[in-house]
Amino acid sequence: MADDSSDLLEGLHSLDITACKEHIRQLQARRERRRELVERLQEKLKALNNELAARKEEADRCKKDLLEEQAKNRRLAEARRGQKTGKEVVQIQDDQHREQELELQAATVRRFMESTLQEKVKRDSTQNELGIRIYDEVELMVEKSADEQALESKYIDTVLVTYCVPNSELKYNLSFRVDKNMTTKKLREDACLYWGLSEVEFILKTMSNAKVHDELAIQSCFRENEDAQFLLVQKTPKNATLMDKELLHIMPKAGRKARRVAKQSGKLGEAKGESAAGVGGELAEQMLLLPGLFRYMTQRDQNVKQHLERLKLRNLCIYLTVLIMTIVDIYLQLPPGATYSCREGVVQLMTEGDGQGLHFEEIRSLEEVWPWLSDTVADQLLVKSSPLRTYNYPVGYLQVRLQEVQPPTAARCAQLDSAYAVPVNVTCFATQYTALTAETSTNVEVEDYFTNRSGFDGRHINTQPWSFGEERSTSAAGEASIAGSFWDFDGSGYSIEYDLQFSPLETVRGAFLTDMEFLQNQNWLSPESRALHLSFLLYNSNYDRFISNRYSVEMTGFGVVRPLAQVTIFRPGIIEYNIGLQQLLTDVIRLFFVLLICPLQIYWDFMYERRVNGSGCKHFYSVQGLVDLALGVTFFVMFGLRYGNFNVLSIDYFVQHAQTPLDAGELAKQFKLHIAIDAVISGLLLYRFAFFMRVNRHFFLIWTTVQQAAIVAFRLLTIGLPVFVGLIFVSMAVGSSYDEMNRTFWSSAMRVMLLIYAEVETVKDYDPNRGWQLSFNVCLYYFTRLVFVNCWIAVLIHEYQKVRVAAGSIERYRWKDFIVRCFLACQAVPEFVPQLFKTKN
Repeated sequence: MADDSSDLLEGLHSLDITACKEHIRQLQARRERRRELVERLQEKLKALNNELAARKEEADRCKKDLLEEQAKNRRLAEARRGQKTGKEVVQIQDDQHREQELELQAATVRRFMESTLQEKVKRDSTQNELGIRIYDEVELMVEKSADEQALESKYIDTVLVTYCVPNSELKYNLSFRVDKNMTTKKLREDACLYWGLSEVEFILKTMSNAKVHDELAIQSCFRENEDAQFLLVQKTPKNATLMDKELLHIMPKAGRKARRVAKQSGKLGEAKGESAAGVGGELAEQMLLLPGLFRYMTQRDQNVKQHLERLKLRNLCIYLTVLIMTIVDIYLQLPPGATYSCREGVVQLMTEGDGQGLHFEEIRSLEEVWPWLSDTVADQLLVKSSPLRTYNYPVGYLQVRLQEVQPPTAARCAQLDSAYAVPVNVTCFATQYTALTAETSTNVEVEDYFTNRSGFDGRHINTQPWSFGEERSTSAAGEASIAGSFWDFDGSGYSIEYDLQFSPLETVRGAFLTDMEFLQNQNWLSPESRALHLSFLLYNSNYDRFISNRYSVEMTGFGVVRPLAQVTIFRPGIIEYNIGLQQLLTDVIRLFFVLLICPLQIYWDFMYERRVNGSGCKHFYSVQGLVDLALGVTFFVMFGLRYGNFNVLSIDYFVQHAQTPLDAGELAKQFKLHIAIDAVISGLLLYRFAFFMRVNRHFFLIWTTVQQAAIVAFRLLTIGLPVFVGLIFVSMAVGSSYDEMNRTFWSSAMRVMLLIYAEVETVKDYDPNRGWQLSFNVCLYYFTRLVFVNCWIAVLIHEYQKVRVAAGSIERYRWKDFIVRCFLACQAVPEFVPQLFKTKN
């Protein structure tokens, strides 16, 4: 046989038609033998099942007879025992009485033997070598009542389906096991699935040629004595005309009409080309030409409701509660209008003054700094009746700090090439202020002037503006760092401090103006100067807020002067007497819920993923798991910052600044940071609450649409990100000489994003007369508006249609029932609260 198969396979590879036919006949014969073997095995299995049922019935009948005999013997014994009781007074002497005693004794022995035999007959549980119990088939059979057995005898449990091959005399029979509730639609789908047919094109008919309705039960399809048999036939097509392809196939292949076939095939080729262009052809061929249309038209309802098992009412309650409390917390820390009113009032007074002098934002040279110091600063801070002092209380000292680099030398000049040396009379100085380039020498003229004036007329006793100090601007929160427009600056330099609570205040103002005039004459601000910082602290009693003020004038090595105002509102202590107890209570409650979210919610999701997907570790790599972890980490960071750094009473903080010149900028920066972290927490909570709101079908459609579209957009980043980076470099190359925002990579990236969003002020800065900038604008508009934005909208609409069809309808999957059951549970508060944090998922 192996030799024959090898010969046949060799013939098949050599394309021998005789060998192929022989091999096909052998395969058909083998298939028939296998089919006969399967039929014999099925008949044998059916016979064994019938025999098993008969033996079961026989065992039940024997058991019933045994119970009847036992009851009969029991009644007979009781009757004889009653006769004996009536004759106890009479002496038993005759043989008849002895016979009755013997029969009674025999009955007792018989009952004892029957009960003993019945107990012995009971099968003991046996186990195999692995310790697994072995059952008998009879023990596993279900015992039913006589009424149920009588009803089941009328049920149809097997149906014969005959598949009639279209346009052929062939018929194939297949038996199906059915239950009492099975419908004809399910039977038709199973039959079509078995034969590989389309359930849309075939229907079921009875033997009387009657069409069967889809929703009809199989038990109702046949009469009382009718055979349970269906015919699976093809629907009668409405359009009986032949297509061009069918006409071509039935045309003669040889003879005089062969030329007609060639001409007809040429016409069909042209028609096929028109169909490919969308002019003609079948609908399926036209849909294949449009991206996504064929997939959308052929997709089916996917019964999308498995995500509802993960959405619990406790999750909605927990995340919504923490979200509301976080918003309330931000509202308590930043009351509406308070921070803006405090900051904007101070900034306007310090930058604009009375409206007649030089504005702070208009400073563009070193000479313009002195008028601002002598006019605006002196009039607002050192005049008792000034608007700034009327609404705010100055705390501590006013500090004027200068940072400059070392004098120019020839050694600092960069040697580009040994062949081209720098001339001898050329000197260079550092462009950036650092610890290595800072000027640390003592200014003799300034020392002579301030030696006998330090500690007098409101000046601080330790004021030494002639000597360099590494920590002239420090506080309990750490050394102050200033982020400028061009460079970052530390707290070192030459500084002068003036007491803002000194009385009389006119003396301090006179000393300040005299000192500024002397420093101006001494050229305190020179080309080596890199920054001048003016810092002080205010307290607004109306809003109970401290205001950190720092006004910096940054100077570059190329003569560019850039003013920068940094004014921040903060509180040094969260809890002060009874004022912060509400805040503390809110944070403690939030801490309790966050502890429920971070460990317990992550554990519930972990168990859900392990039960559904088999691996719970996947949750830690999902967006939901990362959001929960980030939520716990950010809240603990915010909680530590709030109650670790802001634990000083306002009066104590006031006293600290009144005694020693301190900087409040670092503490104000930390206060702003912890509020920003609180805002991030609210964003994470809102994301998780929106995730659990998918219990609503409309919300689920929007959520899933955006999620799927974001996945597609993430794949587009492989193209969009390099294009965006290229646009940034082009923007730097085109406009770095004209626009300040194009001088660095990140500032240029921000400018490109503003242009994409069509920010008005940014667009106005462009000069249309520059050809390169105009070309850049055209390319940017093309790639962002015409390509990426339109692609995103198309992807969003396409994904929405896919999700809407796949999710089905509300009526079919009972979305509303789940929502109603969730929110009706809230009515039973005593029963709901113990199960709110139930860990069973």
